[in-house]
Amino acid sequence: MSVQPRTVRPGASGPALVGRDVELVLACDLLRRPEVRVVVLRGPGGVGKTRLAREIQEQVHTHFELGAEFVNLAPLSGPEQVLPAVGHALGVQGGRSPLDALEQMVGDRTLLLVLDNLEHLPDTEGDIVALCERLPGVRVLATSRRVLRVRHARELPLPPLALPLRPQDAARSPAVQLFVQRAQEVEPEFTLTPDNATLVSAVCAALGGLPLALELAAARLRAVDLAGLLAWLDTSLEVLDGGPLDDAPRSRSLRHAVRWSYDLLTAAEQAVFTACGRFRGGFTLDALEAVTGRPDARAILIALVEHSLIQRAEGTPPRWTLLEPVREFAAELLHDSPQTAAVVGRHAHFYLELAGATDDTEMRPAPERMARLTADEPNLLAALDHYVASGQVVHAQALAAGLVPFWYGRGQPAFGVRQLQRVLEMPDSLPGSQRALLSCNAAGLASRAGFTEQAERWARAGLAQYRDLGDVAAEAGALGNLADMLATQGKSTEATVLFREALARLEALGDAMGQGAVAHNLACTLSQSGQYEASLPYFERTLGLWRQLGHSTGEIYTSAVRAVQHLRRHHLPEGRADARQAWQLGRDLPDVIFREALLFIGGLLAARLGHPLVGVRLTAASEALRNRAGVHIPHACHRERDELIAELRAALDHAAFEAAWAQGAGAAPDEVAADLDDAMQALPMAPAPSTTALTARELEVLAGVACGHSDKKVALALGISAGTVGKHVASMLHKLELHNRVELARWAAAHTLTP
Repeated sequence: MSVQPRTVRPGASGPALVGRDVELVLACDLLRRPEVRVVVLRGPGGVGKTRLAREIQEQVHTHFELGAEFVNLAPLSGPEQVLPAVGHALGVQGGRSPLDALEQMVGDRTLLLVLDNLEHLPDTEGDIVALCERLPGVRVLATSRRVLRVRHARELPLPPLALPLRPQDAARSPAVQLFVQRAQEVEPEFTLTPDNATLVSAVCAALGGLPLALELAAARLRAVDLAGLLAWLDTSLEVLDGGPLDDAPRSRSLRHAVRWSYDLLTAAEQAVFTACGRFRGGFTLDALEAVTGRPDARAILIALVEHSLIQRAEGTPPRWTLLEPVREFAAELLHDSPQTAAVVGRHAHFYLELAGATDDTEMRPAPERMARLTADEPNLLAALDHYVASGQVVHAQALAAGLVPFWYGRGQPAFGVRQLQRVLEMPDSLPGSQRALLSCNAAGLASRAGFTEQAERWARAGLAQYRDLGDVAAEAGALGNLADMLATQGKSTEATVLFREALARLEALGDAMGQGAVAHNLACTLSQSGQYEASLPYFERTLGLWRQLGHSTGEIYTSAVRAVQHLRRHHLPEGRADARQAWQLGRDLPDVIFREALLFIGGLLAARLGHPLVGVRLTAASEALRNRAGVHIPHACHRERDELIAELRAALDHAAFEAAWAQGAGAAPDEVAADLDDAMQALPMAPAPSTTALTARELEVLAGVACGHSDKKVALALGISAGTVGKHVASMLHKLELHNRVELARWAAAHTLTP
């Protein structure tokens, strides 16, 4: 008996494949290579392994003498049934060993065997090896959720479909393309539009780009609109079922798809997988070890990755994650587990310690730590939720206090205030010192968020609590904190008095760190209230303290503020030196508030150097970042920004200003960085037109214009006609490349030509 060439009907594999072009080309290329015998498509349930295997079969079957045969192994219950199933698919009759019969039928001819769904059949690797040894022309394309341990097999991991980075990129996202394609099957008029792109992107992100989940979710548009669907996905496993009846049961329901994989695990693997339901947004190995309490957590993690239930994620240290529907399934198991309380408690304790492992000498976390806290923010918030819900006030306070520098650095002051307020509203069982600290922390964040009255109330409460406790050192710091809240509101006189009092107390206590913080804020308040000369000794004192302490972050912030004050007063050498110092030390600082300030400084410096277009772009980028982050700035800073914007408007015509502003506000990060780099180090001082370009009569007219006199008044003073004055003004504007009389008056002031 011989086997006849197997044929595949074009298009038999179903609708057009979406988002798998790279994997399709790579798999087809591998299967055409004579040295490659086995290719394995591995990935989680619902990721589309079978669909891709069908497409590969259709693409390459003509390359093989006997074509390609698809063998569905899902119904099999044991590994001993694999070879008989292959033989049955090829038309082998019973009576002999399947391998002998296959060898006789196939011989040396080439054939592609597609073995679909191998994960539930243990020890099938030996049969695959035997097939390849006895049938030299056979190539195997296998699909599996678990790793197949076949020597020299080429594994192609199949991840979920790519998600859009931004809603405006939605049309290019394979996940969105598949969702839209399936949505049109139940709602033919459905299309992706600018109005629904954000919702569609959010739905795809909530499902992690998993194709089965996307298809099942799209089918729900029969019953609910996009916004409702997104809300339903909070419990996605309940929503994502009811797939086509001609599909296998595990493909009709996301819950069944995940359960299929879970049932293949050992008891130990099931326990660790269940504990993973507590994590949000991924985890590190040390977190897994702490939360599971198992010394073999690493080995089990590897097994779960090999079962495609856990995926590697980007991060340092290494991280792992679960697709959200898979995590939801694990969370359901955890909820019903007798180990729930222990797992939740260990999870909260681990992230409490992570939040507390900070360097108190730094105002913001270091970049590496900031990256770690950012990656684990969902876990940190889950821990805080647990402590608040369970009434563990001391732990809730400690965790919230540890996150204050993180909320500052992330530019999330309003969010941080809401979290701290939750803790402050817990039953009043906090030790006095902890409540006072929390009040002061909340005041600082509230001030940055623009909740100035609330900030002052919390600052006064913290100060009063420290006074009641008799904590002299903490009281001095709280006094400076209150002064800062007042300065933010523009109450500079009262703030200055309190700053000086706090500084004297901290000096008496020998608290260099506290002195640095208060002296910095006092210098800012003095300079921003018009007392520039009085501020300079405090700036110098602050920088000396930071350098003495090795406090680089403090030096960055103080240099930045002093740069602004120098540049506002046209002290270019000093301002540029401070701006460059802040930029060189702090350009990689993971702090949204500082980044926004640095862009403003770059805009101010560019303006002082005579490059208004760069100045406008950087100022616009600064404003856009501040608005996105919801960062509030003090009244004095608003005044500084308004002055700069007015100056830049005066330096350009309306169209040029508006175009540069739009460009800066919408610029990509690399474009903004290039402008900032130019402002800090590359831009030369624009050549200023010389006064020698003006005639003696023009200089006389200019003196009158600089005093704000009208053409008629200047004409009377000089004994010439008003029309002649107008001609002289037009001539000077042309020579000096200026646009109006306001710019002309400023030019005169800059060249000390005013009386």
